[in-house]
Amino acid sequence: MLIYMPADDSQSDPIRRTVDRTSTPYLRERYGIAANSRKKWLLPAALVLIIGGGWLIWSATFYSKPEIRTQVLSFTPAKHGAISIRYAIHVRTAAKLHQCVLIARDYQAITVGQVTDTIPAGSSGYTRMVLIPARAPAASASIDHCSLAP
Repeated sequence: MLIYMPADDSQSDPIRRTVDRTSTPYLRERYGIAANSRKKWLLPAALVLIIGGGWLIWSATFYSKPEIRTQVLSFTPAKHGAISIRYAIHVRTAAKLHQCVLIARDYQAITVGQVTDTIPAGSSGYTRMVLIPARAPAASASIDHCSLAP
């Protein structure tokens, strides 16, 4: 910021000159301008920005493309309390076996049946239809989790 000051100490001099307020020690002290005007917060802020931005990009790309994606397409109650579930599974590593744990629940959301379905290696996408035996009449079926087969 520029301010106008008299050319000398007398106030009667009509000629004024432009003085940078950072160049006069009195003005530097008056306005609280440090002798070294280097911003000390700039390096830590840049490091946080680089590390945080890199982590954000990594997490967005890693979690948006999971190893195994599943989707329940439909479920239908079958005879004797069993329930049939149709689901789709997409895997990134098609050369390995995968397992999905399927569960059947009754009207009170109590698990009444569970089965482990093994998906063969070879293709990256499957649509499977599995019958889940239940000990009581089942109202719904879902996928608990899917993982690589041991």
